[in-house]
Formats: sequence, structure tokens, C-alpha cells
Amino acid sequence: MNRYSAYMPATGIASFMRSPICEDLRHLDADVAVVGVPYDAGTGNRPGTRFGPREIRSYSSYFGGWGGGAVRGYWDIDKQKRMMEGVRVVDCGDVDVAYYDLERNFGRITDTVGEVLDRDALPVLLGGDHSITFPIVQAFERFAPLDIVHIDAHMDWIDHVDGIRYGNGSNMRRCMELPFVREMTHIGIRDARSREGDDADAVAAGARVFTRRDVRNQGVAAIVEQLPSMSNLYVTIDIDSLDPSIAPGTGSPAVDGLLYHELREILEGVATKGRVVGFDLTEVNPYLDLHGMTCQVAVTVILEFLGAIFERPR
Repeated sequence: MNRYSAYMPATGIASFMRSPICEDLRHLDADVAVVGVPYDAGTGNRPGTRFGPREIRSYSSYFGGWGGGAVRGYWDIDKQKRMMEGVRVVDCGDVDVAYYDLERNFGRITDTVGEVLDRDALPVLLGGDHSITFPIVQAFERFAPLDIVHIDAHMDWIDHVDGIRYGNGSNMRRCMELPFVREMTHIGIRDARSREGDDADAVAAGARVFTRRDVRNQGVAAIVEQLPSMSNLYVTIDIDSLDPSIAPGTGSPAVDGLLYHELREILEGVATKGRVVGFDLTEVNPYLDLHGMTCQVAVTVILEFLGAIFERPR
């Protein structure tokens, strides 16, 4: 008997897109494993992203591609094609973070992602503030050399803030310091608070930087064309890469952001440049959202990026 035969968004447990739940990672058997990281101790501005994973899941139940319906995946009306048909998506719950014990919490994040990778599933991480990307990436050492594409309004190359080296503004610098990370590309950078020294340090370390103005003036296709061919590829998406009119629910918004179709086309292009082995979406703050706009956009970004990833042979 199908308990929820009417299949309404308001019924049932709010797993990601109504996918099956598997919190015991020893029993994980899926192509995609969604994991929440409800952590915001790394933010220096407005807190609240710890509730991002829960609200993203809640709004994702509107789509429901892997729940009680007979048809899996989603229909892309532009491509006239069913995307992700046969792809098994499972919601693995959340990393068990606790207060402000950074060493414990980062260790839990790395270990959880490592367990997902042990089961040959693609990890999709729901943030949480952007500091979580560093401990996530630490779990991908097995994919060396690992390339990273970072889509954001900010460079996230601050070395430290009064000795604090693991905030949400330092994650990309910390990732580039890992010996197994090779190529790093930043797309959408624009914030007027950008630091000259951080920009110079990133470029000196070999990072590529495409500003928001580059995307507008050159077009997405030209930006994608300039990306190198990469091998194993990790993608980190800060929701503030989008314009605040589209995604207001974030802690450090910056004016004149990417439009949704630009972000979608960037991600579709990135998926052609290497084998995406995992990605995260961070900085969704439900406390600052407007009628769920940001959560709904976040769900759509994740869904359409997964579609682009699994459109290619794995």
C-alpha cells in the first residue's frame, strides 16, 4: 500500500525531493547522496545558515522527483528530454555538528563525506556557511589531483581574521593549500569589499578569476571556453553568487549578481570540463529569505546541475 498516494507536497517527511532516507551510511546504495551540514559558526556577518539544509529540503518537496510518483527524474521542457532517469538519489540526513568545537565539527564533516565516497555515491552537500567547503574537500584526497570550480560573489581568500583561519571567507585559500588540489577557478566575483592582497595571492597561486563583469561582457560560452580541461572536479556554489533580487536569503549579499540562467549555463559548461565528483551549495539563510525564494532557487540549482552531471557518462 502506498501510504501517500495523493503525493502532495505538504505530506510525508521532507527529505530532499522526497528521496528515500538512509542515515546509516553503511547501508547506502545510491548514485547521489544528499547530506546537510547545519553549521554557521564560520560566518562573520548574519548567522542562520545552520537552518539552510532543513528549509532547502522543505521547499524541495514541491518537486518530488524521487518519492512516491511512478516517474523518476524530471522533464526538461527545453531539451525535450527526461533528465536523471534511473539515477538513484538518497537523503542521508545531516552531519552531527555541535556548538563551536571546530576540530570536532570539521572532523565529522570530513568523515561523513568520506563514508559517502566509500559507497561510490556522488556527495551533494547542503550548507551551512561556506567554511564547510574546506573540511568537505579534505575528504576528496583519493581523487588527486583534484580541481575546484568556485562560484561566488567573494574570493574567500582571506588568510585569517585576527588569527581565525577557518571562517567562511578563508575556505578557498585553505583548499588551495591542500597538496592534492591542482586547478582552481573562481567565477562571478564582484564584491566591493574584495581585498587587493587576497586577489593577488590567489592569482599568484595559479587561480583563475572571472568576475561578474567578465561573465556579462564576454558571455557564459566564452568563459566556459577558457576553462581548462580538468580531471576530477569539485564544485562549490555560494548562493550569493546570484543577484539578491533572485536570492535574498543569504548572509553577505552583493549587488549586481549572476542571473539564474547564467549560473545554470555556467554549471552546464563546467560539467563538460571534467568528472564532477561532488559539489556543495552554501550560504542559504532562511531567516533572511523572502517567501522561500532563495530556498526554491537553491533546489533548482542543485536539480539542474545534477541533470547536467548525469547527462554525461560517469
